[in-house]
Amino acid sequence: MAGGSLFQVGQAVEFWRVLIHLSILAFCLVFFEAALHHVEHKLSQYDKYQHMLRKVYRELMVLGLLCLGLKLISEVPNDYADSKTMLAFQVADLTIFILAIALILQAITVFSQLRKHNKQADRIELITAQDLVNAIRPPNGTRATAAQFQLNPTKWFCWPSKSVIGFGQDAVERRLLRHLFLRRFGLPQIFPFSKYLRRAQANQILHMIEIEPSMWILLLAVAWMLCGFLSALHKMNVDLPESHELVQAFVIFASGLVVLHIAVLVYFRSCVHQLLRAAGYSDDETTLVDNLQQIAQDEDDAWQSEAADSALSTMNRVQEELEEIEDSRNAARHVLLRKDIGLQLVATCCLNLNQIGHVKLRRLPSGVQPESPDIHIRFFSRKVWHVMVIFMLVLNGFFIALLVQCAVYDLNDIYEDFGLFHAIVVPLPLVLNTFVFQHRIFRYFVIICSILRVDANTLGEVVNHFSEIVELRSEFASSLLESLKDGDYTIMDLRQELDAYDPRQTGMIDVDYLRAILTTFGFKLTRFRFNTVAKMLFELNGTKVEYNQLLRLLVYGQNDAAMRDCSR
Repeated sequence: MAGGSLFQVGQAVEFWRVLIHLSILAFCLVFFEAALHHVEHKLSQYDKYQHMLRKVYRELMVLGLLCLGLKLISEVPNDYADSKTMLAFQVADLTIFILAIALILQAITVFSQLRKHNKQADRIELITAQDLVNAIRPPNGTRATAAQFQLNPTKWFCWPSKSVIGFGQDAVERRLLRHLFLRRFGLPQIFPFSKYLRRAQANQILHMIEIEPSMWILLLAVAWMLCGFLSALHKMNVDLPESHELVQAFVIFASGLVVLHIAVLVYFRSCVHQLLRAAGYSDDETTLVDNLQQIAQDEDDAWQSEAADSALSTMNRVQEELEEIEDSRNAARHVLLRKDIGLQLVATCCLNLNQIGHVKLRRLPSGVQPESPDIHIRFFSRKVWHVMVIFMLVLNGFFIALLVQCAVYDLNDIYEDFGLFHAIVVPLPLVLNTFVFQHRIFRYFVIICSILRVDANTLGEVVNHFSEIVELRSEFASSLLESLKDGDYTIMDLRQELDAYDPRQTGMIDVDYLRAILTTFGFKLTRFRFNTVAKMLFELNGTKVEYNQLLRLLVYGQNDAAMRDCSR
């Protein structure tokens, strides 16, 4: 602090100088608060984002209190105020702060990259198995959708490709996995599988921000291993400056983390391939088409006999059964084990060691139907791989903190001594992990865990949201149909009016224009209420909506009303 003190304003520093910098900080504070208010407003309709934001606030508040405590301790007059011990405390505090920021940025990166896949998954959810059968093997007298559907047997080992024209191979994989999931847990065909995966991803992303006690133990163990490796390099009398030795050790450990990311990614993709085999995927086109045809028949039977009310009752029953099982498990656990999966894993290992020699009956995972195919993936344990995946993300964040504090200031010397290539190699492993591997690992891990074992909390969130949508959809469709009936209008009249507002035939219309059109047909809602309904019922593209979604909703509502009249 250049010999000054925080509590000697007027003596250690002039008051006017403090006011100048106070004005600068006040401006920055107002700017950041305005930005946070804007973010909170954007995320107000997403409960998971709000929960994530609250966790970020909590972590930053705790770190701020630690930083304040160290500031106050450094002001106490003693011999340690300017010692290496106090400097080490401040460096450690800054390391934790940078680690927290790195974890938040990693979570945002993973989340933003997953959004692209989730949007594609939502569109794939609308494709039926019969559509896929027709794309692979068009019926007699019809042409293929765009070109011959191509199967790629080696795709599972590589990155997802988009070489398949018409419907991509991702659509086949998603449909097979969806059917396996519904069949495995006895859920109806109307269940929103893509919505469940999004919720499961959001719940897992929350674990990326908060470091559990078991993660701290593993992280500190790796940090001490790095320190031991650095000491070994020093004893070997490597002809490098001490700071360069630290950078060399950092690069070796970071490169090892990249290799670990690649190995885990390949293993997870092989696990997904095993799930696809269990779901009916085959490299032989004839076998694949036969399996898809059977799924298409199951879907068609379900859509003809499955009403929304009965499907919702089935979902609620499955959810209640799973919640009872989960509650009984949590009640049997110690309070310290309920939130930390790493400690749960240690407790499970100890329990299994105590039961060596005893005969144990193999039991099915929670909620699995007896008639579903038996799935056994070698070397896969949900808790073990959860700890591994989260630890890799935390370790990558820790290495980012080390990069900022131990290597960035040395990059200029590395560039001058060894060249541009070596300067790029230092941060490259962390860049690859963050932007190339992590979101793929995360996506595959969530798919595997979701199919092997359904999460009661995630299922409850999806079922509750689905229940709200069903009620709102029924109310909206019946009210709009009643308005059309009162004005002697038909659905075709509404379609003609919508087409008139869309001369280019884009299929899209602005939400405000849609509200104005419905008002002319006698259906009146306030702007706020209509926007809320549109966000919940329809998939929006900015402020525009595909009006065929509205027309399909009215047709379904008309059919439901006809079925109710027939059942009376």
